[in-house]
Amino acid sequence: MQYRDARRGLAISNIVILPVPYGCLDSQTLSAASIKSMERALEEWQRSMQVSKPKTLLVLATYEENHTAELQLKRELASRVLGEEELATRVVEIAAKNEEELALKIARNKTCCPIQTLILFTESPHALSLRPIFKRKFGKALEIKKFKADFEFNHPWISTSTSLAWFFRNFNLGIWVGLKNRMGRRWRKLLRYLFWS
Repeated sequence: MQYRDARRGLAISNIVILPVPYGCLDSQTLSAASIKSMERALEEWQRSMQVSKPKTLLVLATYEENHTAELQLKRELASRVLGEEELATRVVEIAAKNEEELALKIARNKTCCPIQTLILFTESPHALSLRPIFKRKFGKALEIKKFKADFEFNHPWISTSTSLAWFFRNFNLGIWVGLKNRMGRRWRKLLRYLFWS
């Protein structure tokens, strides 16, 4: 869906706010990182409503296969700030298996496009891997806002046992995505064949 300036006949771009999903601790509780990313995103939403800007959209996303609980909890948080009409028209729900698929689904979502700015709220160590993934899809439109959250050892989405391991997971993923973006398709296929066959 594209929005047009009636006077000029130009397509009006969207500002997309994405609180990065960090899953639930259980069916009733979002993780601390998920709550923080949602709170920051909703603050940004409120600021965007105070000034004249293109249409602002809020993306509620999840990585989990059973994503219903997380999306429901996020929708409840969003409903404290957004009215019913805004929830119906300005909230986009997306489920993806990983960060790369999430970026791809947002880039292909007709409601979100065309995107003028994508504001990404993420935990500081996670930004290491998210920056190259989202930069590839959105280029200069990407704006990353980082926050700190306490590491939760009982967090089911993060499969590592320590915050240090979580940091190195993101560091290594960021390097791999950066290299992959610079390689040709032929080299990527060769590496995939060597390491995953």
